[in-house]
Amino acid sequence: MSLLNFRELSVSRTAVEAGENFEGLVRELGKRLSLEPVWSGRGADQGRDLVFTERRRGTLSFRDVRWLVSCKNFAQSGTTVKEGDVGAFLEKTAQHNATGFLLATTTTASTGLKAMLDALDERDKIHTKVWDRHELEHLLLQENNLDLVKRYMPESYISLQRLSNLPLALASLEAMMPQFIYEKIVNVIKAYQVDDRWLTGEHIWPFDGESSRIIDMVLAELIEHGSPAKAARLLAAGGVEFDAFSATLDVLGTLKPDAAEQLSREIISLGDPKGPSLFAYRFYVNRFEPGNEEQIEIASDLDPVDLSEIYAEEIADFIELEMVSDPGKFRAWDDLDCLSSHTRLEEVYVYDIEFSADKNQRQITFKAKLRLSVELMYDREIGSSTSYPGEAAGHIDANGIYLDDATADTSSFYA
Repeated sequence: MSLLNFRELSVSRTAVEAGENFEGLVRELGKRLSLEPVWSGRGADQGRDLVFTERRRGTLSFRDVRWLVSCKNFAQSGTTVKEGDVGAFLEKTAQHNATGFLLATTTTASTGLKAMLDALDERDKIHTKVWDRHELEHLLLQENNLDLVKRYMPESYISLQRLSNLPLALASLEAMMPQFIYEKIVNVIKAYQVDDRWLTGEHIWPFDGESSRIIDMVLAELIEHGSPAKAARLLAAGGVEFDAFSATLDVLGTLKPDAAEQLSREIISLGDPKGPSLFAYRFYVNRFEPGNEEQIEIASDLDPVDLSEIYAEEIADFIELEMVSDPGKFRAWDDLDCLSSHTRLEEVYVYDIEFSADKNQRQITFKAKLRLSVELMYDREIGSSTSYPGEAAGHIDANGIYLDDATADTSSFYA
């Protein structure tokens, strides 16, 4: 839910005038932030470049950063700013002796463009920054900048004045409508507003319109309709980008932890092997730190492929340690020990681990194939090393990991 309508910047103006109007707004913001804006002048293509100078002062040193500002007003179409929209900005930045590139846009930067800018910044090739519609809204809604909203977006300013006294507005509504309708409106507002933040798809993931729309549907099912199961199916169906999926759980975990707990549990129960259930499981364990018994219970809903992703490495290490440290506990040793006067288990290689869940026993079972390397020694003879296949089986429950059995196939020794 956006409080400012940036489409006002383009109403009843030509394309050039609309662009300059947005550039004018960005320039005024720059002045308010002491960024010393200047125009580079108008070229043959009727374009002109805006440059900010940021003066960074420290106790012992100072440094100026010269920013080339690119203003992209795509409010009418609502499209994101893509790599091709900013053109050869590195060359243009160099022409202006700038060491920074600031993209100001009334929509958002595409994920591809944002990743490209972040990579440039990380390599210290050039400083980069994006003022998207959310950052611009944040700046413009500060008390000392509201006059800019009034000047450039008068209709939005009027709407803000109406919203500035929400209790009075609600009181007016209460007098105008039946009580049960009024109570529904108040409850919806309370559900979607947390600590002066609106919980919407656009605020959670502003980078993709379709993902934002689906997140709104998820929130409606979860918060308004009280149906975390439907919300989970919507979020896990694959219609949202993975980063948007992750952001939804993270934001809910911060603002509405009870709802996040319900939603993640429902996603886990779907047992989807394509990724959502596994991610939700890891989110749930990290965020809510359930006990061992609960971890096993919810892990039992996961697909065997996901169980392998969680446990395979740990189980392989466990089997190897258990067998090497005390091989006599397992049936495999009975067959290996009789191969020579002095048999020594040198190494256990564990592979092809398979998992399954036993919900009745509240445990996860595993089976694995083994390659058992042993040294066979006889009296007054030099020992020799060889290996034999084997199998292991065990389970995981609330009390820990257990290796129930391990066998070895030594038939090749007698062949």
